[in-house]
Amino acid sequence: MRKFGKTRFLALLACMVCALVLTSCNSNQSGNTIDEPEITPEYLAGEYAQQLLTDGAETITGEVTIEKADDSYAVHIVEKEVVPNDSYDEGYYIADTNITKDVAFGDEARIVCAHEDEKVVSSADDFIDRHPDGSDELYTVYLMGDSAELILLVEPEELLASEE
Repeated sequence: MRKFGKTRFLALLACMVCALVLTSCNSNQSGNTIDEPEITPEYLAGEYAQQLLTDGAETITGEVTIEKADDSYAVHIVEKEVVPNDSYDEGYYIADTNITKDVAFGDEARIVCAHEDEKVVSSADDFIDRHPDGSDELYTVYLMGDSAELILLVEPEELLASEE
């Protein structure tokens, strides 16, 4: 009888240890899914953009148009460069590099664009509706291979400040 009690005690102890190991107090999971941060323009321009760069993304800055074809989207980028020049009132001009690139819009891609003078997270369809013919706004596009994963509205002054 005593041996049976030790076995039960050890089995119960093993179950409790497993339960403690498998459920952590500091988990960022809710059930079987990881809690995602709120998708805001600030998050996408900061933490998310940095993670893409860490993962090997390259960036291109320029004017962007998006076209829809069946169930996919194509991103057309006309590369531009902000050139400091004190002869201009703004202290810079925007030069065309004569480089264009067409890439796919990633399945999980995000867009931050302007809407009523405020930066907002936008879907590809909303971006197309708001910018049907493109615009002279500058965007930094984060590319993973031939896929645009993040399109961020940037101001020329932000680009100049990041070069310093």
